[in-house]
Amino acid sequence: MLKIGEKYLFQDSWEGRRSCLMFFKEDDCMSWSVDIGFTPGDLNGEEIDPSLCINSIDTDKNSVEELTGETFSVTTIEESADREDAFYIYEWEPMVSYDLEVVEIIDSKAHVRCKGVLILDGYTNPYIEEKFEIDSWIPVIESVIDWEKFETH
Repeated sequence: MLKIGEKYLFQDSWEGRRSCLMFFKEDDCMSWSVDIGFTPGDLNGEEIDPSLCINSIDTDKNSVEELTGETFSVTTIEESADREDAFYIYEWEPMVSYDLEVVEIIDSKAHVRCKGVLILDGYTNPYIEEKFEIDSWIPVIESVIDWEKFETH
């Protein structure tokens, strides 16, 4: 679930493979990333289709199960933009800041929480910011065949 500000709520969506925690393992280099899509809904009288993209995070963990308790933070817009982490509201925009946590991993699903400040509208001057909170269960994907487990959801 995504909460924007104090009153806007959006449910998780697994449709079209929009949501996952990906764990990559190549040679001795491991990393993970998070994408979460949400169902369309109302924000200030307009229907939006929000989604979050947090790109590759290097880790010393050898398995996805070891990510339980792992955290990652970004504290500036510049850092978010450099990493190409983004939140889609009306357009893709970097986030002002965020804290991401892998709470637990059970049955090939990851419980993730993320909170921070996103840019609602980057075309205004100054741009419009809003706090957000995410508390979601998403599929864990380690290879393309893992998607088959979640096709019926």
